[in-house]
Amino acid sequence: MKTRFVAPLLLALAMTGCATQKQAGLPLDTVSQAASAGPLSITEAQVITDNDAAFLSKLRMVRGAQRSIDMMYYIYADDHSSSVLTSALMDAARRGVTVRLLVDYHTNYKHLDLFSLMEKEGNGNLQVRFYNRPTRNIIKDAVYLTMGCSPETAAARPEACSAEKFAAIDKLFADETINGRPAADRNISNLDIGNSGLFLSGLYSKRGDVMALAVQSGQQIDVQSLKGGASTTTPEQEEQLKRLGKAYWESRTGAPFQRLASNAELFFAFAMYGGQLNPIKETVTSLLPVDRKLSDDELRDWDHLTDYLHHKLLLVDRKELQMGGRNVENSYHMRPNPLTSKYVFMDTDIHALLPQGGEEVATAFDSLWNFDAMVAPLAEVRQHAPNDFVVAMKYAEKACAGETGKEERDACIKKELEGTAPSLDKRMADCRTTMEENARAYNETYLPTIPQQPTQTFTVDSGSVLAYLENIPFNRALPPEKRVRTYGAPAGEEARSGKYIHDVWLREIPAVCASATPDAPKRLILHNAYFFPAANLTHELSRMVNGDYDCSNVTVTVLTNSIQTTDLNVVNLAARHALKAFTEFYQQQGDPAKRAKFDYYEYQPRTDEPLSLHTKVSVFGDDVTIGSANADVRSFMMDSNNVMFVRNAPGFLAEYTAFMQRLLDDPARTKKLNDYFTATPRDTMLQEDLATFRQILAKYGVDKKLDEGQRKEVEARFVQMLNDAYELTKGSIDTGSSAAKRRESQDKFNEEFKPI
Repeated sequence: MKTRFVAPLLLALAMTGCATQKQAGLPLDTVSQAASAGPLSITEAQVITDNDAAFLSKLRMVRGAQRSIDMMYYIYADDHSSSVLTSALMDAARRGVTVRLLVDYHTNYKHLDLFSLMEKEGNGNLQVRFYNRPTRNIIKDAVYLTMGCSPETAAARPEACSAEKFAAIDKLFADETINGRPAADRNISNLDIGNSGLFLSGLYSKRGDVMALAVQSGQQIDVQSLKGGASTTTPEQEEQLKRLGKAYWESRTGAPFQRLASNAELFFAFAMYGGQLNPIKETVTSLLPVDRKLSDDELRDWDHLTDYLHHKLLLVDRKELQMGGRNVENSYHMRPNPLTSKYVFMDTDIHALLPQGGEEVATAFDSLWNFDAMVAPLAEVRQHAPNDFVVAMKYAEKACAGETGKEERDACIKKELEGTAPSLDKRMADCRTTMEENARAYNETYLPTIPQQPTQTFTVDSGSVLAYLENIPFNRALPPEKRVRTYGAPAGEEARSGKYIHDVWLREIPAVCASATPDAPKRLILHNAYFFPAANLTHELSRMVNGDYDCSNVTVTVLTNSIQTTDLNVVNLAARHALKAFTEFYQQQGDPAKRAKFDYYEYQPRTDEPLSLHTKVSVFGDDVTIGSANADVRSFMMDSNNVMFVRNAPGFLAEYTAFMQRLLDDPARTKKLNDYFTATPRDTMLQEDLATFRQILAKYGVDKKLDEGQRKEVEARFVQMLNDAYELTKGSIDTGSSAAKRRESQDKFNEEFKPI
């Protein structure tokens, strides 16, 4: 797309590679058309697999910034290493550096007060925005959920309640503008009407009790008395919070409240499972106080409620970049130590100095930063989903944590809620104290323990060329003013739907097969934390087997987490049955003369090294991609992602594949499971997975929220989900079906399993 900005010599080197070798992969022009930026040249680049080295590199970049810092992260935490980085960002802003931080709404809403502190301390140079704001449809549904009818209608014509509420909502939302433009044109809103903001704050805080409070107490609000969308942040805030606290304690023992809270908690418990266990329509309508039919647009918006910002990017002064799989959290920036409270991840970043092309990466950042159909400034988040009550609850619960008995603890919390609510200034001051204490602990307790010996870092060849690829929620070919949000991607329409990473992955497969020869065999390596491919990617892999492509000189290797090492068990549980279907296809419909060799490995748990894989690195012949995109359905259908495409780096490629081979050859680290999927009957697999599922329910206490009938229904749906993974995978790759029938199965598979 932007090759005209690159020197002809750079292009020639990238496209031809070594004169004595045939370049395996796509033409660079094809990659460039898919890229958000590139080809990019480098003066130096390293691939970093060590958590400490990755963090210290980011910290050095921030501390050395002179003009600008642009950051995008799925998780931005308030723990020890993260506090050190936050402090450095605020210092940079105070010395005049422009700092922009884009974070995922759903994951980072709980840190709203921290981000307010960062903006306040940044002297106007630091801004935070949230990706995947609630749509206008969702906010209107929140209003509908949390308001009642007029007393006259409720008493005389209860069947007319919905119509009255619809009319009131249409009127309240009719003339809303945001930044001088009609909000309806972008399907967004900042209105907080009745208890809608309280409902959303409970939703994004994962507080089922707060959602239930918003619904139940909201039924007392007379629609005729609603005048507009005032925020809870008013001079009457403290009294309003006290009234909500009183309503909470009056409601919490009642049956309707308990039912609503239970439904919300089950929604959170099964939010990462497929359509069988997490049907959005049933979940949302179970919270409604009256029968309510959701429109197709509303269902679509609820289906994509958790479209995450999954980018990981740090760009400094538009010339130095670091990206990969690491979020901003201890788990990604530390070795196992007393300060880490959960998983410590094995991950991979790429750091690069860009003599040219950094401006193009910054332009790509701008495109997401300014995509206001999905992105909200911090001030707007506080308008439509104020966090005051959920934070007051958090403060009360913390103050009463020392009470041992339930009655004593409840009485303490009730008393705390009746007292003075913590102001935003107080909360920000507490965030500052926490940040300073955490940073001190990192610098004084952890930093001195970091080993001084060289870490596992790979140097990227100086003659290599990079391209910056993204999955984004719009068609980049359209001008900014005409871009609209895309929802997922029909199979075969990847690029048009903004899924440029997967578009390149799909095109790389036949290109690698075409370039492989007996004298120069090629490898396709997927070193990825979550292996549960979208059905159209599985179909393309099946063409490496069925004779469509001659892949006889290609070896495909998958290395991913086992169920013992992963932090997302559901991915493994569903993926096992898709893998079983693919294994049967390989045996029954594969062409022995043309098919690639497939090897599937999983990491094994180790008591001396309790690590989980979070890396997302793919090798396609002579090309490598490093970034945030998982080899799973969610990355294709829902989340944004970014990867760096690396070409013409034979030294790095040789080092990395040798590193991988050492892992595969070490039985203490990895295990090959080809024979398991070949020999194990599906009925046996189903029983194994049902036992694991029951253990997961018990681990998180979900089983205690289900009666016997509900438990049987949930287990039946779980088994059906696994059966769907198997049957839809078979249908997606069956050579005996028509292309249209296979495409139908692919779309069904991707739609059902996109939340996973």
